[in-house]
Amino acid sequence: MKTLRVMLPCYNEEKDLAKLLTSWLLEREDLAKVGYGLKVTVIDDASKDRTPEVARDFMAREGEVIGLISHEKNLNLGGGVNTAIEAFNRDQKPGDLLCIMDGDNTQDPKYIHSMVEKIEEGYDVCIASRYCKGSKVEGVPSHRLFLSDGAKVYYQLVLGIPGVKDYTCGYRVYTYDIIKKCREVYGLRPIKNTSFACMMEVLYLLSKLGGRIGEVPFTLRYDHKEGASKMNVFKTMKDSLLTALKIRFRSSKKKS
Repeated sequence: MKTLRVMLPCYNEEKDLAKLLTSWLLEREDLAKVGYGLKVTVIDDASKDRTPEVARDFMAREGEVIGLISHEKNLNLGGGVNTAIEAFNRDQKPGDLLCIMDGDNTQDPKYIHSMVEKIEEGYDVCIASRYCKGSKVEGVPSHRLFLSDGAKVYYQLVLGIPGVKDYTCGYRVYTYDIIKKCREVYGLRPIKNTSFACMMEVLYLLSKLGGRIGEVPFTLRYDHKEGASKMNVFKTMKDSLLTALKIRFRSSKKKS
């Protein structure tokens, strides 16, 4: 049986992690029916709350289905994504899939089925997108929606990755082959940006490798989040806009 390896980068998610892990366990039987065993790994980014203890409680009850990787110091989201890629490269085999998603319970595991179906159509990456027909966003303040919509247009103009509308949503599935190729070309820890903009960097790197990227609709449930937000919206937006330019400039410079 193939494995769906779910990686959850987490920082201070004790209020939301248990619900998210429970939701993933509910998908285990249906995933097995289509040939995938489930393994969920919490990547604790040196949390100051009980996030690692929540993960260990599930490990004690569920055994090897739940795992934990702990950072000794905070590496931010980019560090968590690098850790996920490194662990997947080390432990998985051809045919396995890597899913990375936020650890704050705003993204429902139930969408994994349509994402796997998309992958099996021949895509290398599938994004749970806020900008597909049928997508919804619940509980996000209007000013953040406005900034996100504007950023989407900007990213399309600057980066223009085929098949991509949602450049920053962290809920994605990657094939073994594209992750292996990423390691071979870019090294063991390919992501250089540590902020939320790292999600955009991942897509750009994989697209330059010829990765075929698709999207499926989903509903972002920010109203399900109980823990405090760690995002400084305007700082993140500024960093993301500058990162897009740096990535594009770096790529153009290599061609010249």
